[in-house]
Amino acid sequence: MAEVLSNPTLQSIFDRRSIRRFLPEPLTEAQLETLVQVALASPTARDRQAWHFSFVADPALIAEIGDAAVETFRRNGDQAVLDRLASRGGGLLYEAPLVVFLSCPGDEQDYKGLDCGIAVENLAVAATSMGLGSCIIAMARAAFQGESGAALARRIGVPEGSSFAISIAVGRAAMDKDPHARDRSKVTVLGPEAR
Repeated sequence: MAEVLSNPTLQSIFDRRSIRRFLPEPLTEAQLETLVQVALASPTARDRQAWHFSFVADPALIAEIGDAAVETFRRNGDQAVLDRLASRGGGLLYEAPLVVFLSCPGDEQDYKGLDCGIAVENLAVAATSMGLGSCIIAMARAAFQGESGAALARRIGVPEGSSFAISIAVGRAAMDKDPHARDRSKVTVLGPEAR
């Protein structure tokens, strides 16, 4: 087996976990600004930077968005999702002190959604490198599909013509978690020295 190289960036990638319980302490201004700069440093197709980042650090608004998502699942009769959330404490955004909502314009045939995926991973790795935990949450989309969805999108600054792409909860971890298994069978390596 080949030796795996290590440096601080790689260590942050290997250490990242999906954290689903956070301490209530807010991020510092320096931490928040660092994450803003990390988001803006994310690469995009043709450098269009079509994404928008809504950094929400208001606990009441975060709870309202999480409740709106749960209500959408309830209204749609999605009991499997409700059961999964209940097994994790009942909330969707895990009472994180910061949730970043990424939005973008365009359709599914464009690269803008992929650009948001790249940016959210930048945020996850950066959070780990800063001693913070994070959880990427796509199911928050439900909050913006319910009756209050358009109003919530406006309140968090989603630009006209854009829609939710993905979100990430960030804060000090209040739990430990083992890394997910790395399944080498998911990888094909081609080259003269491939094993």
